This record gives sequence, C-alpha cells and structure tokens, in this order.
Amino acid sequence: MLIAAALGALGGALAGWGGRVLLGGLRRGVVIRRPVLEVAAALVTGLGFALAWPSATVILVGWAGLLTVVLGAVDIAAHRLPDALTLPAILITAGLVLATGLLAPGSGSLVSAVVAAVVVTAVFWAVAALAPRAMGLGDVKLVPSLALMSGYASVGAVLWWLMIAFVLGAVVSLAGLATRRLSMRSAIPFGPCLLVGCWVVLAFPGLAAG
Repeated sequence: MLIAAALGALGGALAGWGGRVLLGGLRRGVVIRRPVLEVAAALVTGLGFALAWPSATVILVGWAGLLTVVLGAVDIAAHRLPDALTLPAILITAGLVLATGLLAPGSGSLVSAVVAAVVVTAVFWAVAALAPRAMGLGDVKLVPSLALMSGYASVGAVLWWLMIAFVLGAVVSLAGLATRRLSMRSAIPFGPCLLVGCWVVLAFPGLAAG
C-alpha cells in the first residue's frame, strides 16, 4: 500500500505539473501558481492509490483524482470548464474504462457505464436547456466522464455520486450566504462538487455497496 501511495503521489505530482503547463497554454486557460497543482495532485492521487490498491479500478481512481484537481482548479478560478479539457477527457475516460473492463472483467460493468453516461448526460443537458442559470454547458460536458467511471462501479455509485455532489453544492451555497460572500443570485462552480463526489465513490467502493 505504501509503495502504491508513493507511486500515485509521484505520478500525481508529474501530472499536476503537466496540468499547470497545459492550463497556462490554453487560449482561454488560467494561470495557477506553482506548486499548487503539483502538491494537490500528489496528495489526491497518492491517497486514491492507497485506498484503491490492489483493486483493478485503481487507475480510474487516480484518473478521477487528477480530473478533480485540474478541472476543479479551473472552475474555481475562472467559473468555467474548457472544452479543450472536458471533451478529450471523455475519450480518455472511455478508453480507461474499456481497458479496465477487458483486463479485469469482474471489476465492474461496461453496460452500466454506458447507460449511466447516456442517461445522466441527457438529464444534465435537459436541465441546462431549460434552466441555463442553474446548469452550465461545461458541467454537461464534464458528466459523461464521471458517469462512465461511477457507472462502471455500479448503479449505486452513480446515485451516491450525484447525491454527494448536490449536497456539497448546497453546503457551499449556504456557507456563502451565511458569510455574505454569495447572494441569492450568485452562481457557484458546480464542477468541483461533481468531481469530488465521483472521486469519493470510486475511492470508497464500500459506500456504493452500502
């Protein structure tokens, strides 16, 4: 476990560095001070590897952690989720989920992963179309990746992921109102809530099983 955590932390630090460079080079990117992403990614992926090892889904946990750090940083800093990150993430996530399913058939369900991605994305798209102030298109383009990973784990993981995300969103909103940093018309970055919720259900599989 310690070796897995160390490897995860090292890989996370390198990926965090790459993410910071990538964000700074995007046309609508953001500049994140170093070593914020490097340290955050090392901590999240190191912890994720320690929790998930030796499960076959350890790579998905690590990937979810990296997405949480990099995309969460963008959404918090700029209140947007760039297509240059969210769209390629869908293809990468699909490849990782497919590889996991083929290499470790009993570790999850590819069918439930695809169904979850289609259903959850459709619901989020409908919400964004009917109430654009309540849901941004960046969130709509983020959820396929998260739904693929949580759906591969189980249907229960999808439900827990969404519940955790919306509870976190409500807590952030209430805290902002209580401290007067937000008003009733303020919008909060919901991407980090979605990302954290997905990482939690993947890193703690017993939660979804329960």
